[in-house]
Amino acid sequence: MSTPGDSTPLIPELSAAGPLWTNATVSISLKYESGKTFKEEVAATAKTVEGKYVVTTVRSQFYKQPMDSITTYDEEASAYKVWAIYGETLTEGHIVYDLQKKVFAVNSTYGDGFTELGVGSYFATESSDRTFIFKSGALFCTRESKTRPASNSK
Repeated sequence: MSTPGDSTPLIPELSAAGPLWTNATVSISLKYESGKTFKEEVAATAKTVEGKYVVTTVRSQFYKQPMDSITTYDEEASAYKVWAIYGETLTEGHIVYDLQKKVFAVNSTYGDGFTELGVGSYFATESSDRTFIFKSGALFCTRESKTRPASNSK
């Protein structure tokens, strides 16, 4: 279970980048190029650290292990950086927001030739995105997700 984080207010860039739900439910749908599909609903928790980082944990029942991520704002790049670890795989990515339109784009790389490109939108009650996952330059699968605050979330 996640700890609540600290009481340091988030830096303005992180607080402007959509709602922060300490407890959320994520509905994930994967469609592989082979035609195989997979759906799962997972629990996600988030906390803040020193007002500069958002630490999120997603718990998959299917994969039996959590995925942890850290998001922060990089002033030099005027973009958000995210690192995630899933098992022994480390992912590094960047997120760019249009705060007026409440949309974002994300790219990341990991493992042996994987690249992800995604776009999404967010509102006070829901965030959704569509991500294209490539392996060695070829489309491998498409992931769609919707995140909503859990009933006990802030």
